[in-house]
Amino acid sequence: MWNKRQFIAGMGVAALAPWGLAQATPGVTDNEIVIGESLDLSGPLAQMAPDMQRAVQSYFEQINAQGGVHGRRLRLVTLDDGYRPEATAKNVTKLIEENNVFALCNVTGTANVAAILPLLAKESPPLPLISPFTGADLIREPAIDHVFNIRASYGDEIDKLVQHLSTVGVPRIAVLWTDNAFGKDGLAGAHDAMKKRGQKIHADAAIAPDLSNLQQAVQKLSASEPNSIIMVTAGAPTVAFIKAYRKINRGTRFYTLSVMGTQATLRALGEDGVGVVVTTVVPFPWSQSMPLAREYRQALEKNGFKDNVSFIGLEAYINAKVLVEGLRRAGKDLTRPRFIQAMESIKRLDIGGFEVDYGKGVRQGSKFVDLTYIGQGEKFTR
Repeated sequence: MWNKRQFIAGMGVAALAPWGLAQATPGVTDNEIVIGESLDLSGPLAQMAPDMQRAVQSYFEQINAQGGVHGRRLRLVTLDDGYRPEATAKNVTKLIEENNVFALCNVTGTANVAAILPLLAKESPPLPLISPFTGADLIREPAIDHVFNIRASYGDEIDKLVQHLSTVGVPRIAVLWTDNAFGKDGLAGAHDAMKKRGQKIHADAAIAPDLSNLQQAVQKLSASEPNSIIMVTAGAPTVAFIKAYRKINRGTRFYTLSVMGTQATLRALGEDGVGVVVTTVVPFPWSQSMPLAREYRQALEKNGFKDNVSFIGLEAYINAKVLVEGLRRAGKDLTRPRFIQAMESIKRLDIGGFEVDYGKGVRQGSKFVDLTYIGQGEKFTR
């Protein structure tokens, strides 16, 4: 039973309903917009998270210094999930119920994103997820209305690698894949890319995220004597496998996905990283000619993060720029449905040399894939 005060308050809210004031939009006040992210700050991908977090924070601080978005400051809430899907789900529940976020960005990991999709859909209206850090098809085919991807898919990245290897005539192509949803998705993409070119995977091996079967994976692939190994791995498994494999065979060349594009990974690999080929889903962050790359580096330097320039960081910076563009287009009267419509209106948007393109029912913003490699001095080279 309502008491008299509750009844009067309820009547007041009902009276305001026709003007759209019956219920405040979560995460939006007169002065603030709250954005949430769940990252691996302590698990196998912990080398990636700092670059991502600092890039987004640097851009948000830049926007806030200019007066925010329609007068509202941006506030980023970051929680650690250790790359565990169940922890990601708990974090997102907390971000919704306690932090009252308007939208999510940068949630990392295929299984992690899969774990939160029901939570996003359960919200009314659904909670927007912008630029998840996964190239998996589960959020691309079919498209999900409130999930906007920017990065190219893992299938696109692997196809680029297989195309390159086929062009230069490499005969024995093996695949190392993480024993989780991310790895299985990548392995399937490798099979498809090879089949399209009339080829088959020479050999494959799974590696556990906790590295418990590291030596077995090394022995299995080395015994098959491949010319090259495509690695559907990220973080610690990538580093540990390359170092262990180099001890017994230095002739095999490694080809890795964009998720390893951080300076921390290069430092961890050291000399063992020289010659490793890496796919990229964003342009070269050290470019002197690209306005976006220069802007990104300047933003990091201004915030004391000049040593955190990386492909992963530039990707997160792009993600933040696109999210803010959607907020601007949504207008002063910000709601989740208006934001989703605003994101959908982003067509052929050039953000300093990198293009993002959505549209009616289109939720894949880019298919850009390029190749780089690790040179001497722990540096990426084109």
